[in-house]
Amino acid sequence: MNMNRELELHTFDEVDKALLPYVPLVSELTGKDKVLDRIEPLMEFLGNPHDQLKTIHIAGTSGKTSTAYYVSSILTKTGMTIGLSVSPHIDRLSERAQINGECLSEQVFCMNISEFLSLVEDSGVKPSYFELMYAFAIWLFAKYKVDYAVIETGMGGLFDATNIVDREDKICVITDIGFDHMHILGHSLREITKQKVGIIHKGNVLLVYKQADEVMNEVNLWIKQVNAGQLLLTNEKEQLDLYGKGDNFENLPEYQKRNWLLAYFVFRFIKDRDGLDELTQNQVEASQLIVIPARMDEIKISDRIMIMDGAHNYQKMKAFVSSFKLKYPGIKPDILLSFKKGKDYIKALPLLSEIANKIILTTFETSQDLPVSSIEPSEVADSLAEIGFNNIMIEPDMHKAYQLLLSSGSNVVLVTGSFYLISQLRRNELNFA
Repeated sequence: MNMNRELELHTFDEVDKALLPYVPLVSELTGKDKVLDRIEPLMEFLGNPHDQLKTIHIAGTSGKTSTAYYVSSILTKTGMTIGLSVSPHIDRLSERAQINGECLSEQVFCMNISEFLSLVEDSGVKPSYFELMYAFAIWLFAKYKVDYAVIETGMGGLFDATNIVDREDKICVITDIGFDHMHILGHSLREITKQKVGIIHKGNVLLVYKQADEVMNEVNLWIKQVNAGQLLLTNEKEQLDLYGKGDNFENLPEYQKRNWLLAYFVFRFIKDRDGLDELTQNQVEASQLIVIPARMDEIKISDRIMIMDGAHNYQKMKAFVSSFKLKYPGIKPDILLSFKKGKDYIKALPLLSEIANKIILTTFETSQDLPVSSIEPSEVADSLAEIGFNNIMIEPDMHKAYQLLLSSGSNVVLVTGSFYLISQLRRNELNFA
């Protein structure tokens, strides 16, 4: 085996440059039926670290990142060591491999990923960016000997690279299923659900909110097909009754209550199954205090409030707008908006127009797991005009559009439509990285 000299990366910028060869030069993800043909040999070369980890595996259309953060936050309060892997990252690459809800320092992250990238080069495997960063997270969690790894799928489930985890004690969680990534996952709830439930393997337990019959039928069919373990259904009322503090959610945006309650349901199951200690009420409430990047994320800029939320489809926008109305009744913010190409954004626009004073449309172009760019602002403008919303500005330059937003008269302003838009603004304008 040709052992390469270990890479020496010292800054996040150097890491980003080193990862560029792993960004697939294609407009969409690799064919869904080929997703495990690189991750399996890479994991085998690394010693199959996923086989060493107790895993909570989370799929779904809306709420899976937030639920993953909350599961990690609650479990961390037990005093155990918890790994958390989410994507895409918003502020920094190290969000994809967190320990106890914290990103590694730049020095520690760079030291570990230098070692890992050297191993990948020695393996001869050429993974995609997403596969690489997922493998790094799992390798890191095994190295740090975490007690549980909380893993969010990238897309779908059945053909997702994260689905290499098939230990029988894996806990599967499926959040609300709706319409997104339809060019990959299918154009009906039935087809999309078939992809999401693919994370469930023999003996696994599934925890899920009861959803539409079309969804639950596929869930039940798959569980029988793979001979999975328990199916544990719940709803918000049941979890509120169990929690016993239904009014004590002042730290959570309205739509995050549902995600936190699902995470609490997961914790209660793990506590009973694995014999964990009960948490105090203060510890439980402290788990709600985390700020999840770009999810109803509020910051103060001078004398105004800026809210950032990556609501990029109907389901996410409905949840966000409902929460916004409750917290800011009667407020009509100016909004900076851009959607990623391929998103089915049309049904989200009437919801957004209900709260908008003015909408500034812009563009973005970046890459994480793959190159991404925005829908043309004129296309979105035409769609807004069709529903009778005409207070629109188009500024293709994202930075100029951001300055237009700040120069508006609104005391509350909003950036939404794409996590990638928010990520670039936070890095370049707000110095979050």
